[in-house]
Formats: sequence, structure tokens, C-alpha cells
Amino acid sequence: MLGPGDPIPGAARVWAATSMGPVSLHETLSGERLVLLCFYPFDWSTTCTNELFLLRDRLADLAAAGVRPIGISRDSPWSHAAWTSTLGVEGVSLLSDWDGEATHGFGIARELDGMANVPARSAFLIEGDTVRASWPLGSELPDIDAVIAAASSLPR
Repeated sequence: MLGPGDPIPGAARVWAATSMGPVSLHETLSGERLVLLCFYPFDWSTTCTNELFLLRDRLADLAAAGVRPIGISRDSPWSHAAWTSTLGVEGVSLLSDWDGEATHGFGIARELDGMANVPARSAFLIEGDTVRASWPLGSELPDIDAVIAAASSLPR
């Protein structure tokens, strides 16, 4: 798992639910000062749905700290679009790691119930092309207060 000071795998291809086309992770994150990149296993599952609601509910707090949250999983961009629309959380950006390039690049691929290369639930605070903080989460949701504290401790 990548940790503070590690470069992100910027060439990893991801798909945004809004554009439906592949772009590099670097392109996706460019222009953002701080990004909270939250890897989760699957759309539609209970814990992942709760994580999406958490990100939605804390959007204002994260924005005040200068952090943009983005969820990412191996689910398709079409699943992401349907999931966010059904839940009414279109304000939270989601990326599809369809090929698993980001999951492998961040060092969080695992096997789950016979399915290979599922991302382990984890969160990364990213500034530019560099990981500033990381949290392995297991079955827990991200601690948004810890993310905000980590973001606040970075020089501006």
C-alpha cells in the first residue's frame, strides 16, 4: 500500500461516470490541490453505500479543508452513474478502475470471495502527484476528521 511521500500511479487509466471515456489518473486529479481518493470494493453493497453517504454528508467540511473526495472501485462507469442517481448523491465524484490499474498501482489488490484484484477499502490524501497520508480501512469507513486534520497539517 502506498504511503506518505510515494508518487501516485499517474498513468493508470480510470473512467469517470460523467465522461464514460478512459483518462489517466494524473489527468483526473490535475487542478486539484488535495484529493481524498477512497477505494472501495463494490457499488450497491451496504458498507460502500454508507461510505458514499458519508462523503456526501461531509462534502462541506472537506471543501472547507480544501479536499475534494473521489470514490473509486472496479465497478463500471455505468454502474457508478446508476448508483449515484438512485441514491441521489450526484455531488460525489466516482471513478471506475475497470482494468484494475489504479488498484494495483496503489498496492491494494486482494482476493475477495474468489474474485481477484478487488481493491481493499482504503483512503489516500493526495496532493498533486504525491500521497500525503493513507489509511487502510478494512471494513471501516474513512475518518473524515482525521483526513481534515491531515489536510490542515500540510503547508499551504
